Amino acid sequence: MTVRIGLAIVLITLGILVIGISILGLFRLRDSLERLHAGALTDTLGLLFVGAGLAVLYGFHWATAKLILLWIILWATNPVSSHLIARMELITGRDMEPDRLSGKGEQEL
Repeated sequence: MTVRIGLAIVLITLGILVIGISILGLFRLRDSLERLHAGALTDTLGLLFVGAGLAVLYGFHWATAKLILLWIILWATNPVSSHLIARMELITGRDMEPDRLSGKGEQEL
């Protein structure tokens, strides 16, 4: 086994570990905003480790260029979608205790 394959195995294993912890957090956390935070961990760190492991494994190839393009697209769109979901959650106030609602959420209810 070469150093490149060993590094790729370590990176992919770390990515799968981060994704597994995030999935566990999605089931264990009770609030939707906390679940959104756990899901965002998968989008950023898990994707980085798995994608970096695959890029190291492939080397310089068209597949690596496609992985980099995929990283750019996902890292540009995932924070925006997470922000919009969190904002709508705060405005509507669903699944939240009344003492945790912001002023706008209380007015909407």
